[in-house]
Amino acid sequence: MQKRICIIGGNGEMGQMTQNIFSKFLPEYILTIFDENDWQTPEQKLANQDIVILSVPIYLTTEIIKRTIPYLSKGTILADYTSIKKEPLDCMLANYDGPVVGLHPIFGPTISSPENQVIVVCDGKQQDKYQYFIDDLARIGFSIEKMTAEAHDEAMTFIQGIEHFSVYCLGMFLKHKNIDIHKMLKLASPVYKMELNIVGRLFSQGPGLYADIIMSDKQR
Repeated sequence: MQKRICIIGGNGEMGQMTQNIFSKFLPEYILTIFDENDWQTPEQKLANQDIVILSVPIYLTTEIIKRTIPYLSKGTILADYTSIKKEPLDCMLANYDGPVVGLHPIFGPTISSPENQVIVVCDGKQQDKYQYFIDDLARIGFSIEKMTAEAHDEAMTFIQGIEHFSVYCLGMFLKHKNIDIHKMLKLASPVYKMELNIVGRLFSQGPGLYADIIMSDKQR
């Protein structure tokens, strides 16, 4: 049976990844992309969707949740991709009467296959209404990890916040010292080459993403 799914922020990297994965592995899902221009007539794309997923910057998430809800049809599943979970999940639960679930894909936008890629699932409400979607994600190869929003955010404080910050500091040190990376790679051990690759990956992406992640938790 076909399902209709709309990605708010779908022209971003994670939204494009979702398009690619779903077109290859879940073709029964009809995917609609909702971008900034669609807020002029939001009902045209948001109405009659089975699932709506927010894939927007952390600092915009609660605002976009509240902006989205009035246009959803009864029974539409509301979910988000945000890399922190408690605040957006609480916002969805407080403002929306329909099915709610928090999702966090623990991978970047460059994957070509769902095999063994982890998605954290934080249950919201009316699980019986959204469980088929989680089951479909597992069926095509995603590894589903269920946890509370609080446990997720505590783990992410280290995994994403502190770790990204330490990688950023290493990158800035190398830049400050004018290190010749090509020469260093010739002398580097496999472990250090891996670390330099991580630095390169971080600095190749938009700085706003990592600033958003590092500063999203007031405890950091």
